[in-house]
Amino acid sequence: MNTSLNQATKDNPLKILLIEDSPTDALLLSAKLQEVTEFSFTMEHVDTLAQGLKIGDSSLFDAIILDLSLPDSMGIATYQKMREAVDNAVPIIIVTGDDDRGTVNDALTMGADNYLVKDTFDGNRIAVAILSSMKNRNNKLNTAQQRVLDQ
Repeated sequence: MNTSLNQATKDNPLKILLIEDSPTDALLLSAKLQEVTEFSFTMEHVDTLAQGLKIGDSSLFDAIILDLSLPDSMGIATYQKMREAVDNAVPIIIVTGDDDRGTVNDALTMGADNYLVKDTFDGNRIAVAILSSMKNRNNKLNTAQQRVLDQ
């Protein structure tokens, strides 16, 4: 889908896939994001990596928010499996339940676009994570394409 940041309106909202096993955390994240007025979004929520992999590879989403502790996958492997399955243009923002800097650093080193720590984010932090991830991923892809053209 990849809605442009400038085109995210009520008629053309950003499409976000949330992969989070805690219904409470999913509702909280969605409610916090509802507070943001800079863009409009729709969110699809699934609670396992398998479900996320099944629908995430369809390129219907502008961004993915991925919990690293799911019933069917834990830790950095969760990110790796999702990154391999989705279009490279789709940013993945990881969510961790604790302030585990090692796991966050590993995921960012492997290409995760941003991160959120549960119980510490507000709507603006979530919006910044999504929007900056989309912009940065788009810039990376444009730079890579330009390198190919320059060769």
